[in-house]
Amino acid sequence: MTVVPVYRNSPEPTDHIATGNSSPITSVYALQEMVARLHKEQQNVNDLLSSLGFALRSFNNLNQFLELIPLMGCRVTDADGGALVLFKPNGQIRFQQLHCQEGQQCQDIRQALEIATRQLITETTLPAELQEVPIQTASLDYQVSDYLGNDVQLFGTSILVKNSERGRLYVFSHNPEYVWTPARQKLIRLVADQTAVAIANDELSTSLREKERLDRELEIGAEIQLRLLPPECPEIPGIALAARCQTANRVGGDYYDFIPSNYDQVNSKHKKQEPCKWSIVIGDVMGKGVPAGLIMTMTRGMLRAEVLNRHSPAQVLQHLNQVMYTDLETSHRFVTLFYSEYDPETRILSYSNAAHHPP
Repeated sequence: MTVVPVYRNSPEPTDHIATGNSSPITSVYALQEMVARLHKEQQNVNDLLSSLGFALRSFNNLNQFLELIPLMGCRVTDADGGALVLFKPNGQIRFQQLHCQEGQQCQDIRQALEIATRQLITETTLPAELQEVPIQTASLDYQVSDYLGNDVQLFGTSILVKNSERGRLYVFSHNPEYVWTPARQKLIRLVADQTAVAIANDELSTSLREKERLDRELEIGAEIQLRLLPPECPEIPGIALAARCQTANRVGGDYYDFIPSNYDQVNSKHKKQEPCKWSIVIGDVMGKGVPAGLIMTMTRGMLRAEVLNRHSPAQVLQHLNQVMYTDLETSHRFVTLFYSEYDPETRILSYSNAAHHPP
């Protein structure tokens, strides 16, 4: 830009930049000050957005981060205040946070938002899966705008998490000359996007913690199930035993057992047991995972209790089937079981097979 000075005695008209009665130099200074002010405002906006990004990375508590959102919304747009309204996954609406200068106007804003959200909650009577979020949003925007009146310059934008609207960010100004320019609208949408990222991160962290808890429970279940299997094969005169169980998942429905007819020998420290009859069992529960593991544990406990009655293998399985039938029918699962009893003195193996593979 070239500024041409004005000379008093110059007969020719000269171009110059002036505002009103200001001199060209004053106009240049004013323009420079305006550019500097705009640059400073832009720098402040960048600093605010950077601070919001830092908070997003640093805060572990979602509520602490959400408290900043209305404040950031009004700061980056030089508005009077902001408000955050969240939609819960079940369709309910919650007035989350408000930032504005304390006074009657702030009280009016708070009351208007609370009334609008309560009104919409009262009107929302459908189940969550039947509610239409765009209708909720339009109704909320209308009621908030209606309660605030025409004197408030209001702008609202959506908070989208995985293409699902999870809330609204409102920013408002009582200045009648305030204008929602495209640049200001873009800044508000940037703040709303950061809010959506924070909500998504919090839900992801919650899901990961839940998964870790379930994994730990599965590890405990697998450890308990492993301890329910015999730690080693007993030494029984006349036969050689070997066993191995490797489940497809951490918890499964595979089962084998060696049960002495004399239970007090189970905890014996001697490797060689006194001659007695031994029950040798192989079983499998339909399916895999925790349900199969639970049924396997139930089967083991009932079978060991039934062995104490000293019945024949056929009677043992018959009684076990009568006891477990109702539970198995309810769970829509079944158990196959090979149950045998070996007598070391007679070297006779008596067995009964309940739908298991042929022995």
